[in-house]
Amino acid sequence: MPTTIRAFDGSLDDAEGLLMVEAATFNESPYSPHEVRGMLTAGPQHAWLALGDGEVVGFVIGFLTQGLQGSCWEIDLLAVLPAWRGHGLATRLIRTASAYGARLAPRARAVTADDNSASRHAFRRAGFFPGPDMCHLLIQRLDGLQPRAPLTVGVTVREATGSDELSSWLPGLQPLANSPGLSLLVAEQDGDIAGYAELIHVETLLYRGAWIESLVARSRAARAALVREVTNQALLAGLEEIGAMIPQEDRGAYHALRAVGFRSLGSFQWLVADLPLPGLASGPGDGDPSSAAAGRRDDADD
Repeated sequence: MPTTIRAFDGSLDDAEGLLMVEAATFNESPYSPHEVRGMLTAGPQHAWLALGDGEVVGFVIGFLTQGLQGSCWEIDLLAVLPAWRGHGLATRLIRTASAYGARLAPRARAVTADDNSASRHAFRRAGFFPGPDMCHLLIQRLDGLQPRAPLTVGVTVREATGSDELSSWLPGLQPLANSPGLSLLVAEQDGDIAGYAELIHVETLLYRGAWIESLVARSRAARAALVREVTNQALLAGLEEIGAMIPQEDRGAYHALRAVGFRSLGSFQWLVADLPLPGLASGPGDGDPSSAAAGRRDDADD
């Protein structure tokens, strides 16, 4: 059957087709077709669709994030209907989205479950490589939670005045200019900076939330205070969920998050790539949302 990969065109039909595939794979999106159309035309997310026999049979969604390590193109969701797997659609979707992302960031990444070998192979064929660490994917739903009072352990947490405050922790770090969606918290203990947390706000097809990009501390008390303040910030922002990828060797961060209600979804791994991918030039093409109206999950078998 002939297949096509193209950008989401901003129509209600495209939104309905995308949600049909989402319901058949994840079945987690709380949004209506009208809401999805708005998110994919006015928000930071970009989508590409796989069409077979004139119908939407797969999709990929990506967006840009900014953090202490610079810009990154996030491949957030990837799905192909079971009946259309095995035709290379997943790899083609990844490469199409990555070609667009190369215009915005020097690197890309995605998250795959340890037991999802099909998606991992699709990313490998597209030009991605596994990160060095196997991780716990931890999430906390914020429904019904209330902000917690600060811990009285001699640690205070505040917004960083700039990335230069972390120069002793991250030598060579470039100053952060305008980084929308990024919150940088520092913990102070005994007059010194005792740790920091990097929080990236994201809006996806599945939830509005925040991602703990990094959580580093010299003491258990500083780590606990940072985790508590990260949760409070997300609650005050009206977000629905917080997630984190914690290397399995980082037992301190794992237990600190579990202690405040985070739960593990199991073992996951980063897949990363330098952009542009081999054999792909960055720039507009048939997968470019600008030519149309335009970690966490994937379900695709190449």
